Amino acid sequence: MLRKTPLAWKNLTHEPRRMMIAVGGVGFAVLLMFIEMGFLNALLDSTVEVLRVMRGELVIVSQTKFAMAARERFDLQRAYQAQAIPGVEGVYPVYMETMGAILRRRDATPPPRGYPIRVFGFRPGDPLWKIPAVAERLSELRQPGVALLDEASRRQYGLSRRGSQLAKQDVELTGRRLRFAGTFYLGVDFTNDGNLIMTAENFAHYFPYRLRGSNPLNVVDLALVKLQPGADPLAVQRQLIERLPDDVRVETKEKFIESEKKFWRKSTPIGYIFFVGTVVGFVVGVIICYQIIYADISDHMREFATMKAMGYRTTYFFQLVLTQAACLSVFGFVPGCLAAAGVYWLIASITGLTMEMKLATTVEILAATLCMCSISGLLAVRKLLSADPAELF
Repeated sequence: MLRKTPLAWKNLTHEPRRMMIAVGGVGFAVLLMFIEMGFLNALLDSTVEVLRVMRGELVIVSQTKFAMAARERFDLQRAYQAQAIPGVEGVYPVYMETMGAILRRRDATPPPRGYPIRVFGFRPGDPLWKIPAVAERLSELRQPGVALLDEASRRQYGLSRRGSQLAKQDVELTGRRLRFAGTFYLGVDFTNDGNLIMTAENFAHYFPYRLRGSNPLNVVDLALVKLQPGADPLAVQRQLIERLPDDVRVETKEKFIESEKKFWRKSTPIGYIFFVGTVVGFVVGVIICYQIIYADISDHMREFATMKAMGYRTTYFFQLVLTQAACLSVFGFVPGCLAAAGVYWLIASITGLTMEMKLATTVEILAATLCMCSISGLLAVRKLLSADPAELF
């Protein structure tokens, strides 16, 4: 019994050097798409990472708060009112300051300039944080003028992360001395270069201007609602919406996270920039793959013409070229994916951004690579179909 010759495979592999160049070209396009998608995912994931390390199933925010970074706040009384709702185990107010928080070292000559840093305040009795370092250093955090430093904070602050040197650094926050009790890991994002965690009392000491003429802790940036075991989040959410005044809104944590991601993806230019970058990577891949397949077809036009003269149909040539394009896409995807994993690790270690090789993103880019090479094959096969065997001999 005769076996069919795998012509697409033979065309692709008969010249190893050309094949390696082709695989490298496709892999480069794959790497471009991975990097752009990686930065977009880093933008979204890094922004909401702080919510993931807070306990609670529901989130209370001001009705006018369009993004977590916005400074719209609400009255602390709403947290106390929510505490009385059946099914609620605890309500944990969160205080947050970004624009007014300037961190600066004072033990250098001349003293360096200060840089903005994001500061979180919480009540020490609330089991708000999932971060182990917060619970471990809680007794020290209760002391005046003490905070925890995010070890992922950028190097521009000029701070040492080592335990022996960390507490000895002469640092000030908003012009007042600050001492570090230790470090924790949260990660930075595209708007915040570092993070501090401190108790609400210390937070009020550094930011007394939040509410003029009154206790600065009377206004809250957001509150996490921890439910009792077995409580229905949607049922408790409905009760909170019914009983709380309309100056606040209540959302599930997951929906709030998705809303935050949607804001950054669609309402800011950064999301569009990375999306356009991904499209550019796709177009570059189409061009590279087209040149590779077109050159291969041109080199074998006499052989293809002979096959046309022998009676091979158009569908066969479509199948041949698309099979070759599919093989090329898979071969190019593997090294591109591996290179992207290394780039992700390098960027995450240098910048502190959350760069992860997600399965969903990997599948999307694999599908985009198959589509990219298929489009290139369909464009290149036109030369083969337009060839007249009589003109080639």
